[in-house]
Amino acid sequence: MAKDMKIKAKEKDGVVKVKVMFTSLMADKEEAEKKKIDVEYIAHILGKANDKVVFEATTSGFMSENPLMKFAFTGAKKGDELEFTVTGHDGKTETGKKKIK
Repeated sequence: MAKDMKIKAKEKDGVVKVKVMFTSLMADKEEAEKKKIDVEYIAHILGKANDKVVFEATTSGFMSENPLMKFAFTGAKKGDELEFTVTGHDGKTETGKKKIK
């Protein structure tokens, strides 16, 4: 589940544009049975900058493998840290951090 996160964040004119890709099979129970693999999907994604939530999503196995998210927000500047916490269907969490360029 989301062992690797690729995070890109750039600030321009007060707007931070973010691209983040999570590594996950995103296989719900039905798909896992078909492919004869373990169930694995991201259940919740939380993105924070300066301890403020800038992105939040509850997901399931309906998303494609290795989901890519793109979004923009205001209220952060170059050098601030962007942090993503990903929770798997089994409750395990992983965190990734990246400084805004």
